[in-house]
Amino acid sequence: MKDHAVLLLKDEKNRFLFVRRSLTKKTLPGIWAFPSGTQEEGESLDQTIVREAFEELGVQVFPDCTIATKELSEFGVRLHFMVCTLKDGIPFIKDTNEIDEIEWLTLPQFFQKYDDTKIGHGLIFLRQHPEVWEKYC
Repeated sequence: MKDHAVLLLKDEKNRFLFVRRSLTKKTLPGIWAFPSGTQEEGESLDQTIVREAFEELGVQVFPDCTIATKELSEFGVRLHFMVCTLKDGIPFIKDTNEIDEIEWLTLPQFFQKYDDTKIGHGLIFLRQHPEVWEKYC
């Protein structure tokens, strides 16, 4: 099972950065999710999230805490949901092979706007378990 760091980047208005996965992605093309990436050999999850934030969004982040872990056996991955603080930069779509669109929303706004057919498995898990994220909103 591969470990996958999931970036919950929060702004001063308690909004999180969501991304719509590129339509060219093999897995879940066009689906809304959080930025994320697979942990590389010898890398900590904190290092993974910092690397992925820079590669996909062009920003420097500081990992604050991991709020949940969810195994997705059908994909062979373990998601680690990590709340992060923006240290430097303004997020933009740096890698168009990964991301087609970005949007800042609170989690309640996001869940009101998008149903389960338009979001990734990690967000479906969070919709079903508000106790995991409510204190961060």
